[in-house]
Amino acid sequence: MSNLTYRRGQVEWALWRTFTFARSPGDGPPPIFKTRIKRLLDLDRHLDVSGFGAAPPSAFAFVEHSEGGSGTEAEYAAFDAFCLALALDLLDVGFKQGEIVYLMRHLRETLEDWYPDILSRPSLIDRQRHLAKHHLKLPRLDRSGGKAPLADARVFLILNRIEMTEVLAPAHPRGKASQPVFLEPEVCEGITKLTARLDDLMPLRRRTVIMLEITAVAQAVRTFLEAAPLVSRGRPRRST
Repeated sequence: MSNLTYRRGQVEWALWRTFTFARSPGDGPPPIFKTRIKRLLDLDRHLDVSGFGAAPPSAFAFVEHSEGGSGTEAEYAAFDAFCLALALDLLDVGFKQGEIVYLMRHLRETLEDWYPDILSRPSLIDRQRHLAKHHLKLPRLDRSGGKAPLADARVFLILNRIEMTEVLAPAHPRGKASQPVFLEPEVCEGITKLTARLDDLMPLRRRTVIMLEITAVAQAVRTFLEAAPLVSRGRPRRST
C-alpha cells in the first residue's frame, strides 16, 4: 500500500465527496458530518471492548494512536480513510458507535488483506463496463442476447449481528448480556457468489444479514483523497 498520508481535514473532505459525489457543495462537509467522524475517532482511543466478547486482533479501528501527545496531528493513510468510510456506512444503518469501533477492530486485518486487490480492480465509479475477457481472474456476469459477459469487480462483506443473544447455542462465546454478538464476517467476490451464499444462509440459518459492497467505496475514497485540498482546522486567527 502507498506510504502517502493525509491530514484530518483532507480525510473529512474526501469522505464527504465519497458519500455525496456530484451532489456535494464546494464548501466541504457540514459540521455534523465532521462531528460524526470525530466521535468515532475519539471513541477508538478510549473504548474498552472487554464487554463485547472475543478480543479483537487490532488495538485500533481507524488509525494507530500517536505517541506525540495531544498537540500532534494524526496522519491518515488511504486505508484508514477507507475504514472510516465503512464505519460511517454502519452508522448509517443503525449500528451504535461502540459496536462500530469494536467491529472495525475485528475487520481491520481482513480489510487490509483485501485492500490492494480491490484497488487494482477495474473502476466501479467511472460508470464504464469492463469485459470479462480482459479480467480473467474476476467473476463474470453473463448477459442475454449474445452480449459479451462483463467482469464483476464487486466485493461484498456480509456481517451477522445478533441482538437476541439468548437464541445462540450455549457453546457460542458471549459478551455481556446487554451487548450484541457479531459472528465471523464473510467476504464474497461478485454478485453470483453473494447470491449463492445468501441462498445458503436464508431463511433457515439466518433471516437477516447486513451486506456492504466495499470495492466502490475504497476506490472513491482513494480518488477523492488524491484531489483533497489542504484544509486548516480550528477557528481562523484574528488579524492584529
